[in-house]
Amino acid sequence: MPSLYWITCAVSLGGLLFGFDSGVISGCEEAIQNEFALAPFWHGLVVAGALIGTVFGALAAGRMCDWLGRKPTLVWMGVLFLVSAAGCAITPGGETGPHVLGWMRFIGGLAIGGVSVAVPMYIAEIAPAEKRGRLVLVNQFCIVLGIVVSYVSNYCVARWLPASPAVVWRAMLGAECIPVLMYLAALWKVPESPLWLAMRRRGDAQGGAMRSSRPTEASAPLFVRRNLRPILLCFTVAFFSQLSGVNAVNYYAPRIFRMIFGEGSELVSLAGTIGVGVVNLVFTVAAFFFIDRVGRRPMLIAGCAAMAAMHGLVAWQISLGASCTPWLALAGVYGFIAAVAFSASAVIWVFISEIFPPDVRAKGQSFGGTVHWVMCMLVSWLFPVAVAHTGTCAFAFFAAMMLLEMAWAIFLMPETKGKMIGVVG
Repeated sequence: MPSLYWITCAVSLGGLLFGFDSGVISGCEEAIQNEFALAPFWHGLVVAGALIGTVFGALAAGRMCDWLGRKPTLVWMGVLFLVSAAGCAITPGGETGPHVLGWMRFIGGLAIGGVSVAVPMYIAEIAPAEKRGRLVLVNQFCIVLGIVVSYVSNYCVARWLPASPAVVWRAMLGAECIPVLMYLAALWKVPESPLWLAMRRRGDAQGGAMRSSRPTEASAPLFVRRNLRPILLCFTVAFFSQLSGVNAVNYYAPRIFRMIFGEGSELVSLAGTIGVGVVNLVFTVAAFFFIDRVGRRPMLIAGCAAMAAMHGLVAWQISLGASCTPWLALAGVYGFIAAVAFSASAVIWVFISEIFPPDVRAKGQSFGGTVHWVMCMLVSWLFPVAVAHTGTCAFAFFAAMMLLEMAWAIFLMPETKGKMIGVVG
């Protein structure tokens, strides 16, 4: 059987696709808006098309993981990623273009929602308690790595593909086919979750002896009194994860940089976006070394304070207009990304994977993923509208939300470091 670390890395390639699909749109969204002459509301809807899919993908993934198994669910998510990337690459022009693109992004969103539930759940089930935080965080590292890869891919396509903007943005989205095929190949030797096999009475992971010819229902109802506390904790951490504004920055980074530096070269904005990805990656790696030492709660408290300060700095600088000090505003953006990578983005999937008992873990993870993606969809859809009408108020709002989350973490959030899965007392 492959080693624990190899299996973790192979499965976490699903996280890389999550990140790539989330980040790649940042280099395309303005070209898409220009080609199809989309108003801000409809432009936000097309960009958020993937995010609408994530809601349904997260909802369905829990049931798929229980019925089909963790591994088949991951394989099906890879197939959806491939259909989405290829479909985006051949999006037609004219009036049908936005509709086709929106549906292809929706299919990709189904896959993002699915892997956001299935990957951390699978890793949490195969990992020993003392390594669980770090191993689940490998998935978060791959998500961030995927974002960086998408930014670099966008830059390379924009700089070296001698084609019209209409071809360039389609090539950016179609490039995802390459990591998708790598992911599907890596899943070939990944075994099924031993816990799922045991719960479905199909034998242990090594022997594979069939204990029953008909699988029995392994999971219990989620929405019952005994699960009230983990449900509330899951909802709150997922709710606030997107009110940090992290995906507003990920999806609209080039636009934000133009707000800071003024109109200029497209390549300057894309290069600045690569910086966002690199900072995200570095501080995700830093979180890897701290999450099982410091704990989930202290990291989130410190991160919320830093995120609020950085959003305040960006809001202040952009509000100055022509008097803005660009490099100070840039430091605010990068500082925010560092803080969210080290705290909220690192904690959310680890925390959610730990707080539910095994018999409702798939459903609980699905619930948390659904809340996360509903909020992500709303923030990403409405961010360009909010900026167009309120300017810097969007950043001030994110700052206020982080102060509220910090208060929640101080007074209500339990520590799950080193505890058995499902113990949140």
